[in-house]
Formats: sequence, structure tokens, C-alpha cells
Amino acid sequence: MHHLERLLYSTIQACQSYPRIALLIPAILVFVIYVIGSKIWARQTRNTFKNNLPSIEPLSNFDWRAEKPRQLRPYRPIYNITMAIKSEPISDLITIDNQYLSRVTTRRNIITDYQKTVHGCLPGGEPAVYELYTFLLTHYLPTRFPTIFTISKGSFHNKVTGRTFPSTPPKDPETCLQILGETVEEDIFLLKETETTHVCLAFTCCFPTGFDPSSKLGLGLTGIHGPVPSYEKIGPSMERFFRKLEVGKSVKRMNWNIQTGEYLINVEGNHIKDGDNFIADEDVDHSKANLRIELQSLTRLPETKFVLFCFKTYLYPLADIKAEGTGSELADAIEGLQKGNAPGMFKYKSAIRWGKSVAEYLRS
Repeated sequence: MHHLERLLYSTIQACQSYPRIALLIPAILVFVIYVIGSKIWARQTRNTFKNNLPSIEPLSNFDWRAEKPRQLRPYRPIYNITMAIKSEPISDLITIDNQYLSRVTTRRNIITDYQKTVHGCLPGGEPAVYELYTFLLTHYLPTRFPTIFTISKGSFHNKVTGRTFPSTPPKDPETCLQILGETVEEDIFLLKETETTHVCLAFTCCFPTGFDPSSKLGLGLTGIHGPVPSYEKIGPSMERFFRKLEVGKSVKRMNWNIQTGEYLINVEGNHIKDGDNFIADEDVDHSKANLRIELQSLTRLPETKFVLFCFKTYLYPLADIKAEGTGSELADAIEGLQKGNAPGMFKYKSAIRWGKSVAEYLRS
């Protein structure tokens, strides 16, 4: 007998035996139907992922404490604005290294302190949030990192943080986004395809730099990238690429900048927009300055067909760049921000403030 048929049969019996219970039946029915429906939905979503995505390669003996952060150096002597996209295995969607515990602890604190600034969901975005939650917590993470994440009796357990969450997505999408935000380091944006663009309907972003992520909710790609100089040169190509992105395919790209502090979240600084006041050629405390790189990934969810855009932030002290002997290459790249097809990047990335000081330091 179907779940709901059994429930109805039991309810009728209870009403016949205890007439007063009948007054509570509507509320009980709503609650039980929701619980059963959520479990059925989660099971169907898991099956959809398993049927549509390539198998996830397990890292069976993965030791997060021994895993060093990737050393990424994506800059070039002359900056040209391009999509610069490369294919990547879906197994590499999420990365974990020896900074994981400190980073996700920081993220949990940021979620508490910044609240709606770092996560949000508009009507219509809920199905994609539930789908991503189910995929990451019940399929991807326990499969990819079995030494860290496990599923048991309807619960998802993180052995590193000691945190446990329901494997079925909570009804409130904001709660789902908070859980995702403190479980992985990747910041997440979910975009729905429309007739003309792709609109951001949900996000969790704890490490933004130079922008308020909540301001991106409801915007299409052009609106999201509005302040970016020369975006019009790649905007149409990006829209076409998003439309052609297939389920089960994943691509990556990188973005870089210099920041003059050691912060991970900065919703205001690090970019200069039209009308902003600034001081050119500021003195910089090089001991606190970092090369900041975002490793960005794109894929499409199989059920809702939303595009998942996520990125992990890496910080490399300038002293380390200099010590490895590549300081002059980074200095060339800083000066090259004003030499390519998007010369406005030099000002937008605030190099007009710190560029001279940082380049001199890297070459010294």
C-alpha cells in the first residue's frame, strides 16, 4: 500500500476510535505528508544525479591535514579579458586542503555575523537549493571524501568539524544555504536560464571581495558584471556558453588580484568603481599583502537545469611569491593590467592605488 494510502487509513481508524483526535488531524496530515514527501523527493533527486552525472572518483585515503593548498599562478604579462575556460572532471568540483578546518570555522562565524549579506534565495530558487544540497551532502562529498564525510541513518556527518546535518534538505532554503556555506569552502551562486539571460536566484558567499553578494540576487549576467571594465567583449559569448553547458560537464577558470590585507571577506573595498575616491600610489604594508586567486567552476544541475557557479579563494602572501623567485613575473602582470584589451582593469582592480608599491617590492 502506498505511503499516503496507509496514512489515510490509519487516520480514519484513529478518528473512529478517538473522535477528539479529529480536530488535530489536518495539522498532523500536513506534517506527515511533508516529511514523507521530502524523503521521496530526496530519493528521486539522488537517483537523478546518479543517472545523469559521471561517477565521482573517491579519494579513499585522503588526509586533509597533509594536503597542501594548490599553487596557482594564472597571470600573464599583458591582461586580456577572456573567458579562459578549461574542462575539468566533475570529481574536482570541490577541493579540500589543510586549511579546511580554519576556513569553514571562519565561514560559520561569517554566516552568523553577516547573515543575509552572505546567503539568500529568491522565489523560484528553492528547487535548485534543495537539489544542490542533496547532491553535495548525500552523493558528492561522501563519495569523493569518504574519510571526512559519512551518511548514517538519515544524517550527514562531518568528521573534521564534528557537525551533523539532515541528509534531507531542510524546508527553509536559507537553512540549506547556511549548511552548505559551512560545509565547503566554495562560494556558490545558482543561476536560472531565462529567454534573454541567466538570473541569480540563490547564493551562499562568505568570501566576497569588493562586492556585496546579496546585491547580485535577481540580476542577470550583465547586471552581475556591470562594474567590470570591457565586460561587453565577453558578455555575449558567456551567455552562449552558459546555454550550451551540459549536465555532467564541468569547466574551470581563474581570476586574480592583489589585496593589501589578510582578510577573506571584504564587501566594499578592493575594487574602484566610477565615482569612487581613491589615493594613487599608496604605501603598502607588504607583510600583510596577498595575491588573491579565485578558482572558479561551472556545471549544470540535472534536475532543475540551474547553472552552478562556485569558486574557492586562495591567498598567497607576497613574501612567498617573492621567495619562490616569481616576483618579477607578478610585477609584470600588475603593470600589464593596463596594456591589454581591458585597460580599465588597472583602476578597477585598484592597482592604481597599490600597483607601484607592490611591483617595486616584488622586484627588489
